[in-house]
Amino acid sequence: MNMNSDTKSSAALLLSIIAIIISLFGGGIFTNQPLDGPDGFLKMTAKEVGMSSRAYDKCIADPTIADLVDADIADTDAIAAYTQLQGIGTPFNLIVTDTQVIPVSGAYPYEFFDLVVKTINETGTVSQDILDQFAITEFDSGIRDIVSPFNPDNDHYRGSTTPSITIIEYSDLQCPFCARVHPTFQQILNENENVTWVYRQLPLTSLHPQALPAAIASECVAREEGNDAFWQFADTVFENQDQLQ
Repeated sequence: MNMNSDTKSSAALLLSIIAIIISLFGGGIFTNQPLDGPDGFLKMTAKEVGMSSRAYDKCIADPTIADLVDADIADTDAIAAYTQLQGIGTPFNLIVTDTQVIPVSGAYPYEFFDLVVKTINETGTVSQDILDQFAITEFDSGIRDIVSPFNPDNDHYRGSTTPSITIIEYSDLQCPFCARVHPTFQQILNENENVTWVYRQLPLTSLHPQALPAAIASECVAREEGNDAFWQFADTVFENQDQLQ
């Protein structure tokens, strides 16, 4: 079949446009290939909470985003040095009030956190006698000079901006125990309006090879889409942690 000159010109123009687009963006824009593996899962999850592919790729490539993760890690290094802890695993939690800083290492069950919060609400403090039952010793007051205080302008948090009880969780998005305690803290938060839950990064890269990429991806989501998007991202990652394998 013969094409007239106008049709030929239109076809040539279209092919030229396609060639330019491919040269700029690559041929992948004309395919619908899914991104495989952990990197693909993290990018897909970021897109689901509102990030564009271009914004995600640009942020992931930005070396300064890792500084946010490093700042949280530095916090735990300082805590370990001050308290002479041999090492800090995840989740590492601090229950902070005006008078106490209580360290909780590990994914303690809901019943423990419920007891602690109820005791604080009723009496103002948790006695060492109660903490002894769980092999926990509260930190001395000097720890307040070490731990970065909750800041709603910078922290990833759920709950009140002026809480009477703050749970600071140093966590790892690939850590199974962190995934286990995640719904526990959400339940505590749902039941107590005076509690705020703060998430800080502690990727244990020697155990979890995808922990740092996941932490960086979550910080990108927070920077580009805000606090609520960060939590949606974290919820999804913890619920689908097998995708990081």
